[in-house]
Amino acid sequence: MKMEELSFDRFMSLPSKDRRRVLTDPELLAIMVRKNLNDHRYAHSVSVAECASRLAERWHLDPKKAYLAGLLHDCTKDFPETFHDEYFKYYDPDKIAYPEGVKHSFSAKYYLKEKLNFHDKDILNAIYNHTICLSKDRLSLILFISDKREPLRRIDDEIMEMAFQDLYKAYDLLDHDVERYLNERNERFIKNRL
Repeated sequence: MKMEELSFDRFMSLPSKDRRRVLTDPELLAIMVRKNLNDHRYAHSVSVAECASRLAERWHLDPKKAYLAGLLHDCTKDFPETFHDEYFKYYDPDKIAYPEGVKHSFSAKYYLKEKLNFHDKDILNAIYNHTICLSKDRLSLILFISDKREPLRRIDDEIMEMAFQDLYKAYDLLDHDVERYLNERNERFIKNRL
């Protein structure tokens, strides 16, 4: 198979050495992600990856890991609700009741582990926490912030600038902003209490 034809569905048919190479090479992974996302979602994922990589470098984390997390974070975003719920029945039954807009972050972790045999715990944890960040590890905070404030969203506030100065303060501000946003839309905000 030519790498430019690579998709999530065809990934497992690759020899194991090629699968390992794809999962650690941002360029090859981008080709595969591109085949599986619409134009808007792909552009967003690349923008998140670039933001996350810069923030990771600032906070002395592996920028390549942050880039991979950004690239993969929305890999199940466009999948039907039934897809997410199937994973939740087995792994996270309490997540079935969560709003549709956040389910992809949880199902993506399990999808990547099962479908792509991806096992980097730091990246999987960051992806799991990118919509509602219940983890305070720096890679999770970086992905959470990058997802909400990547440049294509065109949100002009101080959060990205602050993230380069104080990651935890930027997270706190953004967390309150996300809560306010969800409350304005009359949705429940999930914070260890659902």
